[in-house]
Amino acid sequence: MSSVAGHGPARTSLPAYLKIVGELMGEIKAGRYRIGERLGTEAALCERFGVSRFTVRAALLQLERCGVVSRHPGIGIIVAAHAPAARYSVSVGSLSELMVFLDSTIVGVVGRDLVRATPAIARDLGCADGDRWLRLKTVRTPEGGDGTPISWTEYWLRPRFESIVSQVGARAGPVYPLLVERFGVEIDDIEQDIGAAALPPAIARRIVAQPQSPALRVIHRFVSRTEGILYCTISLYPADRFRYVQKLRGSSISR
Repeated sequence: MSSVAGHGPARTSLPAYLKIVGELMGEIKAGRYRIGERLGTEAALCERFGVSRFTVRAALLQLERCGVVSRHPGIGIIVAAHAPAARYSVSVGSLSELMVFLDSTIVGVVGRDLVRATPAIARDLGCADGDRWLRLKTVRTPEGGDGTPISWTEYWLRPRFESIVSQVGARAGPVYPLLVERFGVEIDDIEQDIGAAALPPAIARRIVAQPQSPALRVIHRFVSRTEGILYCTISLYPADRFRYVQKLRGSSISR
């Protein structure tokens, strides 16, 4: 058996909840809200942005992870800071900005199998030849979209994590919170590997795309400093549906 075959850029707009995060973050940074002031109710934000409550909650969760807002029962969403907490970019409890779009995708599992790593798979996963992995084949769609798949994604899990398989796809978001909750593991680093691809015919049919059309191939390896690579995702994004934008910040830039 082999991993996702092939090796292309793609385009779609950012998920709706990330647009909300960007707009609210801009307003908070600009001082439109005082520290301790209510940001607004979920219902009011739904009406303002014309989105579902689920989308608003995803945006608020991201702002909460940044330390910019906090939730208080009976009071609502309160502005806690005018800038993200410094821990956000390194916090093990939250995904980096490189991975944030995963929080609003819906995962549909279409197959699973137990795979022994060939040399090619071992290179992709960063493991030893012959290692055993549980592979979940999935189709991912953006939350709140028209149902058009954004990617074909394979989740590669260590077999000892089999008990969480039934929960994959039960809620939007990545797998790592399930591992933290069930097994108490720590994800210390996320490795990202991006390359060009051509969509294999069988996968293209699954995600309603043209066979052999260009795609972006993205591998993410979730690493524990004590246990090594815990799980990986290998995704294929059709070129006309996904656009990857990354902003790098530094304290100084050499010219």
